[in-house]
Amino acid sequence: MEKAKLVMELLGYAVVGYFMSTVIHELGHVICGMLHKWKFYTLVVGPLKLYRENLNSKVKLGIEKNPALWGGYGGAVPEKFTDNELKIFSRVLLAGPIASIVLGVVSITIMILTKNELAMMVGFIALGEGIMCILPMKLQTGILYNDGTRFLRIVRGGQTAAEEKAMYYLALDDLINGQAEIYDEEMVANLVSSEDPSYKYYGLYLLYHNAESREDKDEMENIRKEMSGMESEVSSYIRKSCVLE
Repeated sequence: MEKAKLVMELLGYAVVGYFMSTVIHELGHVICGMLHKWKFYTLVVGPLKLYRENLNSKVKLGIEKNPALWGGYGGAVPEKFTDNELKIFSRVLLAGPIASIVLGVVSITIMILTKNELAMMVGFIALGEGIMCILPMKLQTGILYNDGTRFLRIVRGGQTAAEEKAMYYLALDDLINGQAEIYDEEMVANLVSSEDPSYKYYGLYLLYHNAESREDKDEMENIRKEMSGMESEVSSYIRKSCVLE
């Protein structure tokens, strides 16, 4: 019975630790953006979310229906896009992992001083989450790289920065102006020319919708064939997110 009780306590601490770590991590992203006068947009932890339906609506509490975001998602956004916003975005990317690492160090210090088991669990989970999110790696969540990799892709410049700029711009354009009928051709071209199959596949998906808006059936068919030939290179999550009508 004592062992079962201990296991249940540790599981409870793990759940609380994960929740606390994820909240602080996502708040790091949000607060950094707001310090640059960006506007709070969303905060998702597990199935719960605080969000705005658009940039001018009030903040609401709701249920996140996309399980892919239950691991945590937070954001504040500018009300318009300029190149300076991309520099700010690179700082916002790092703010989440840094917040996790700070929480981890503080919690582990408390654990050493007090022998508190909850502080121990929070500390190790937060430190692990921060390190995993800040270290450059090929691991992708859905279509995007982790925070540290995206930061490096931006600051290195060149093609990778152009790809991250395109991903950021296109997402921001949808938030500010609603889903576009025609996506920015320059931004889409940056994705289509990517060596990353996931980014290229998504770029082709947007290019398909541009061709559809122009009723260019020949181009639509060519893009469909190219996407079909790439299906083995991208995850099922991305294929399901980029379904052609």
